Amino acid sequence: MKATTMERTEILKLGVIEKYGLLLTAALGLLCWAVGSASLGLGVGVGGGLAVVNFFAIKMVVGALIGRTESKRFAVFVMLVKMAVFVGLVLGILLFTTVSIYGFLIGVFGVVLVIIAESLRGSVNGSF
Repeated sequence: MKATTMERTEILKLGVIEKYGLLLTAALGLLCWAVGSASLGLGVGVGGGLAVVNFFAIKMVVGALIGRTESKRFAVFVMLVKMAVFVGLVLGILLFTTVSIYGFLIGVFGVVLVIIAESLRGSVNGSF
């Protein structure tokens, strides 16, 4: 097995999970908006969008760790700051806006399903 490092330009590209996550979020958001309410559709869009951005940020930090462009301590610090910012964003969105919490959870779960589906699709003979 040959280990390769990711170039900075590869880290910044949207991967398959991000693209499918955004597509599924848009489809679920439009469906919930049409069938449910505007608040539900907006919640799906915001939840899915934040989940995709979170996944992309984690991918960037892990790529920097693998490429040895940054130290491990710096990467841990960046992950903690990223986590605090996202927790603050989620709390702010859910407390101070009219976004539906159910729609938000549907959006996040849709992106999680994309991640699971891509990992299963990439497995060979049932092994990861």
